[in-house]
Amino acid sequence: MGWNYGRKIIEALFAGRTKRAPVRAELESRREADRDRSDIRVFEAGLSAQRYGNHQQGARVAADEVAAQLVSIAKANELYIPKREWDTFGERKRIPSGESIVYLDYPRNRVIKVRDPFAKSAIKQLRAEDVIYEHLFHNILFPDTRYQFMGISEEVDGVRMILSQPYISKQFLLPDKKLIEDYLAEGLGLKPESRYFYGNDYLAITDVSPMGDNVLYDGKKLYFIDPIIRLKKPAQEALGYYYALLK
Repeated sequence: MGWNYGRKIIEALFAGRTKRAPVRAELESRREADRDRSDIRVFEAGLSAQRYGNHQQGARVAADEVAAQLVSIAKANELYIPKREWDTFGERKRIPSGESIVYLDYPRNRVIKVRDPFAKSAIKQLRAEDVIYEHLFHNILFPDTRYQFMGISEEVDGVRMILSQPYISKQFLLPDKKLIEDYLAEGLGLKPESRYFYGNDYLAITDVSPMGDNVLYDGKKLYFIDPIIRLKKPAQEALGYYYALLK
């Protein structure tokens, strides 16, 4: 079974379908958001006592301190996953993504990602203490590819977050740019900010180009696999805004 989130097999057959009206967007439910947040509650409580300034001020020191705290909290709450257990996650993708080592769990039809939470920090500009919330924003915006938090692990160069996600078939096609932009603007209120970013007052996303394979389409739904999310506000403030929109 191949690993490329697909592009070739049915794209020619269904190219016309990408011209249809924008797909209706739905946010995650409040119940699901509460459950997701409860999965990280011990980390939220453990990190809440410290604030490390903005991305430019002491970012490396802050990241090291947060990483150490995440590992300590995980070990104290039986949420630590040793590296020796990674091979139990499934078949490893030969070429890792820019921020994750990726495994495919075929029996459960899920992808397991061993993510460096501080990778791509220059793009994301995340405050160090906000890395624990990043997947919550993905889940709110893109519930069809929602992440499940599994635990915390370590590599020689630092902390890792273990997340699982539904495997989206490579048989789906690539949507065109207009379909993606209409979905983001009309469904999620994210307007083009530059050539690559779409955002509002609280966050912006990128890596959703139709030239890649990070957004797929089955003729009814768009599936955003792993867009990069940049927070413009502290995570708890941005979460407060989105929680007020959830039902």
